[in-house]
Amino acid sequence: MQHHTDVTPTEARRLLDDAGRISRQAHEQTRWPYVTFILALGMVTSFGTLAMGLTTGSAFGLTYVATLAAFFALIVFFAVSIRGRSAFARSRRWTVYIAAWFVTYAAAIVVVAWVHGSVLWSGVTSGAVLAVTMACAAYEARR
Repeated sequence: MQHHTDVTPTEARRLLDDAGRISRQAHEQTRWPYVTFILALGMVTSFGTLAMGLTTGSAFGLTYVATLAAFFALIVFFAVSIRGRSAFARSRRWTVYIAAWFVTYAAAIVVVAWVHGSVLWSGVTSGAVLAVTMACAAYEARR
């Protein structure tokens, strides 16, 4: 049994507007785990490298282990929150985000290894990690 109804142009426009609104909302909601991940990645690695650069002995070890634990917890949370979607959507944008984070994080690790104890250099490189990831997250949030 088939039932056909005629749709007026006004109703068709309303249905298209509703579909567009729902599509925009769905797109915006799927992006927030990614924005959250990049912000959290920046926070964990920035504060972790800052603390590692300024501590010694047992405090350094505790900071190192806590940073690793937070990093791996973040990866697990991200993997669970994007279940069913491919991680980072294999886009150039995410490649740039992760590359920018990696470069600044590597610089912060170099400071931890070679200029250990320098408040200035630890602050500058850790701040750069945070600034880069915040900029990436802001850009992702606007897309």
